[in-house]
Amino acid sequence: MRKNCLVLALLLLACAGASWPALGQGTAALFLSFNVQPGSKASFEQAIKHQMEARRAQNNHWRWLAWEYASGQMPRFCLASFGHSWSDFDQPAEAEKAEEGRIEAAAALSTQPPRAQFFEHLEEVSAFGSATNTPSMAEISVYELYFGKEAQFYAALREFHDAIARAGSDQRFEWFELRTGGASPQFMLLVPRGNWSSFDVSAMDFQERLEKALGKRKTKRLFEQFSSAVKTHERSAVRLRLDLSLLPATTNSVPGGTSLR
Repeated sequence: MRKNCLVLALLLLACAGASWPALGQGTAALFLSFNVQPGSKASFEQAIKHQMEARRAQNNHWRWLAWEYASGQMPRFCLASFGHSWSDFDQPAEAEKAEEGRIEAAAALSTQPPRAQFFEHLEEVSAFGSATNTPSMAEISVYELYFGKEAQFYAALREFHDAIARAGSDQRFEWFELRTGGASPQFMLLVPRGNWSSFDVSAMDFQERLEKALGKRKTKRLFEQFSSAVKTHERSAVRLRLDLSLLPATTNSVPGGTSLR
């Protein structure tokens, strides 16, 4: 069971054929998750559009990506804003109240209060890849760890990242660590996908490639180090909803013509 956790993570990295839009210079990211009430999807989407229009009218410089979950419990959405410095979240009381007002309509259509989570982008174990198209889909894998296992898990990520770098891979993947918004340590892996067929990957093929890079003994140890730190694992597919996103014009040139900061 635990070995399967690492296999799934490796599969996410094995065939990431598209590039996710580049992050800004900051490493902080905010995720707002909504579980929408049955029969309320259209109204919820309209509420999100109004929310983004309100931000646009106020020349809000934050960039927001809207994701609709295509697997698991549905309808479910996530709004994400990347590339921040932590000081970006030090909003005056009036600004915080205005933001709460913007999401009020969407929150009212949710089965429970929206969940806000703050993540740190882990640049040392992530890779930006070489493709330039903005993907229409992505795969999100969330790993809940046992308490006290963060250093062990991160060390496994470093070793795995180094092995990929030595192999000269041009694939893109992004690791994040939860800083606040959860009851236990969490890491999240984001991998862009071009379409549903790109989700079809072979566990054995990639394991063999890893064994060629590290050797069977090191590969086995890496599996054990990674998997023994993981308490639970959730894997999801999401679709990018540009019609619900906010991507203000920017002078910064980034892959796919999209900026997240």
